Parts: sequence; structure tokens; C-alpha cells
Amino acid sequence: MLAVIKNFRNKKLSTQINLTYGVILLSAVVLTNVGATAGIYYLFHHQAERAIDISVEKVIQRVNELQTIDENFFEINMLPSVIFRVTDETGETIFDSNPYFAPTEKMLQLVRNNPPFWSSDKYTLLETPHSFFYYKDLPLEVGGKIFHFQFLRTITFEKQYIRYLLWTLFLADLIGLGLALMTGNVLGKKLLKPLKEVTKTAREISIGTMNKRLTVENSGEEVNELSLSLNTMLDRLEKSFAQQQRFIADASHELRTPITVIRGYADMLEKYGADDREILEEATTEIKKSAQNMQYLVENLLFLARADAGTQSLHTSPVEINEVLKVAVENFKNPRIEFTDDKIFEMIGDAEFLKKMFAAFIDNALIYSNDKVFVTLENFGTRAVVEISDKGIGIAPENLDKIFDRFFKGDKARVKVEDDKISAGLGLSIAKWIADNHGVKIEVASKLGKGTTFKLTFNA
Repeated sequence: MLAVIKNFRNKKLSTQINLTYGVILLSAVVLTNVGATAGIYYLFHHQAERAIDISVEKVIQRVNELQTIDENFFEINMLPSVIFRVTDETGETIFDSNPYFAPTEKMLQLVRNNPPFWSSDKYTLLETPHSFFYYKDLPLEVGGKIFHFQFLRTITFEKQYIRYLLWTLFLADLIGLGLALMTGNVLGKKLLKPLKEVTKTAREISIGTMNKRLTVENSGEEVNELSLSLNTMLDRLEKSFAQQQRFIADASHELRTPITVIRGYADMLEKYGADDREILEEATTEIKKSAQNMQYLVENLLFLARADAGTQSLHTSPVEINEVLKVAVENFKNPRIEFTDDKIFEMIGDAEFLKKMFAAFIDNALIYSNDKVFVTLENFGTRAVVEISDKGIGIAPENLDKIFDRFFKGDKARVKVEDDKISAGLGLSIAKWIADNHGVKIEVASKLGKGTTFKLTFNA
């Protein structure tokens, strides 16, 4: 049985549907036919039983009326379907409504010992290869003598009718089942054709054809929903793949710069470092600076990699946001930062990660502004709002939804800061992840040439 089920599951979906449909249809037809046939059998047998019951009632009534057996006795209006016979104590036939039937003695040799469940046990069933009878023997005392009133009701015609009916139903079922399977096969292929098209198109989609989409017109509601879901998934995959490619390209570019600097100064050290103290100091300083930048970049890349893999864990504990923010500001040691603190606001979080988040927003403000950077904290009881504002170059409206993308940078040509200090573009991405994992809501307001404000809302 398990092998049959396993083999069935390995079949094509259209074959499974067709076979399932065929089994259900066949089961329904067989049950209907069996029920209908049993009902017809019961009806015919019940009619035969009823005919004999009526005949018995008429004979008993006649006996009670006349109390004798004479010529007038047999003027009973018997049902024409019932054969009526009367014999005396010696077995001699006194009356026979149809003498063409075989004698009773011969008929009793054909008693059926295992009658069907729908027949009544009040009667005897007599069966020949071509006929079928109900038999009833009613012994009654009339005028001091015992007479046997015998009743025979043939259901031969009904039996033949049922036999022909069964054959007709069997042939009709075979034809109907064959037509149903053929129709189901054609209909199944037609209904599954859109799925095959979806499968074919899905197989054709690869890294080089990520922009290809599934057709969703005139394919049925379910297939349309499937196609739309797959297209939505492909949109996300294409976007994710594009981001991944851009991420790899940007990471390679950012790593290439310090490596190039280190190699350049290493070559210069090799040639002139031993003889020129000034070149030695310059090269050492730049190599150290480039190594630090590369270390910072690699650490941020690893942070984002762990975040994407879901392995970046938080070490939460009660945290005073005002203290964390104060430390983050002091670490910059930059006189351009003006910090305004309200009162203590406590929440559950990772202090180091929150400090890293504040540092990313403050660093962004310092990079894109030569003016003051304002950091404020306001406590509203169950929530606190931290605002980090600058009066720098601002963000173009079309770039507002990109600022948290990895390696996204503002317009470097418009930045007027000392030493052209441009970050790798990972700080805000990391800050966004930290904020999301602390339930911090980020709002950004910016105007070109006017500055930018990041508003962070914390809940206790």
C-alpha cells in the first residue's frame, strides 16, 4: 500500500488529479449503483410480499365467512400476479388458479437456503435458473378438515429486469468513466498549462535574466496570484542581488584605496626610507592611518555580515540614554558639537551599540557640515527624543530613501570639510540596524543648503 501511495505521489500533477478524479467518480458511481440496485430489489420483494399478504387476508376472510370449501369459496377476487392453490389432507389438489405451473412438490425442491437480506423470513424463496418465486403455505381447518392454502408470487420478470439494468448500468458506467477520464485529462492539461508556462519561465530566469517576469494575464485567479507572488519575490531577489553586487563593488573599491596607499608608501620606504627621516615619518604615518581606516571598514563589514546572518547579538541591560549620548559626544572632542541634555531617561538596551549609533549620526553631521552640530535630548516621561541637527549641505529629496543604503555617500563635490573627510558610507546602515533592534523610530528632515535633522524617538 505504501509503495502504491509513493508511486502515486511521484506521478505528474495532472496524472494525480486525473486518477483521483477517476477513483472518486468510480466510487460514487459504484455506491450509487449498489444503493439503487438494493433499493429496487427491496421494492420488488416487498411488492411480492405485499401481494401474498393481501391474498392471505382475503382467504382468511373468506374462510371466516363461509366456514366451508365449495364452489362459491373459490370466487375470490385474487390478485392476478399470485398463483393460488388448495390441497386437502391427502395432498390432492382441489383448486389451482394456474395449472400450467409445476406442481408444488416439484417446486419445493427448489427452495433457496440462503435468502438475501432484503427478503422476508415469513416466506420461502424458490429459485430456478430462469425464475424466482415467493411461496407461502397456509394450513387452515375448515369444516373439521385441514386444508393447505398455497400462494406463489413470481418475480421472474423483476429479476430479469434487474439483471438487464445491472448490465446497462455497468456499460453506462464504463462509458461514462472513460469519457470522464478523457475529459478530465484534457481539462487538467488545459488548467495546468499556465503552471507549465510559469515553470518554463522560472527555469529561464537566471542571474543574467533577473529582469524577466512571469505572465499573469488570463491564467486563472490562483495561477495569477502565484505568478504575482513569484514576480514580487523576483523583484526582491533582483533588488537584493543588485545591492549585493553594488556592495561587493563598493567594498572592493573602499578596500583597494587603503591597500594602494599602503603599498605606495611601502615602496617609497623601501627606496628612500633608510636615508630620509622625513619620508620615513610621513610613510609610517600614512600607512598607520590607512591601516586604521581599513580596520574600521573591515569591522563594519563584519558587523553588517553578522547582522544579515542574524548572528549579531545584543547584550541588553538598563541603560541611561542621556549618559550614553553624553559619552558619544565627548568621544569626538570636537568644539563644533553643542550638546543639550534634559533629565535622565532609562530604557533596556545595549549601551555599546547605542553609543555606536549616536556616533554614526554625529559623525555624519560633522562630515557634511562646517558649522555647528546640535545634539539635544528631551525627556517626555515614557519616551525620549534625541535630535542631531547640522547646517550643512543637506540631502536631495531623491536621496532621502537611500541614505541608509550601504556605501551610499552624499555628493562629494559639494562637501566642504577639512581634509576631505568622507566616510565609507556604512555608518548610517549600522545605525539603522541598531535603531531597528532597539525599537527606535528614525525621522529625517533635510533641505539642500540648509542642513539635516535626524530625530530619534525612544520608548521606555
